[in-house]
Amino acid sequence: MAKKGYNRLNYLKQCKIIIDIVNTHYKGGYTTYAGVFRTFIEPYYPMHYNTFMRIINAPNIELQIKREMERIKVFSDSANQQELF
Repeated sequence: MAKKGYNRLNYLKQCKIIIDIVNTHYKGGYTTYAGVFRTFIEPYYPMHYNTFMRIINAPNIELQIKREMERIKVFSDSANQQELF
């Protein structure tokens, strides 16, 4: 079950990277989201444009990352794991 948490955390971190790239390259009135997507995002993060728009419209990614890290920490602290060696 912990693997799902790490996958979600990695996905949120990837979303944060994409949002940072958009914030760097998007200039209101001069560029479009589609242009930024085709030039800077799609070659490195293959995805559909609708997924890209969902990512950049996601509310408060930093807070979601923080909550997910806390959730994973609580889960791993409370797990009853045996030592292997």
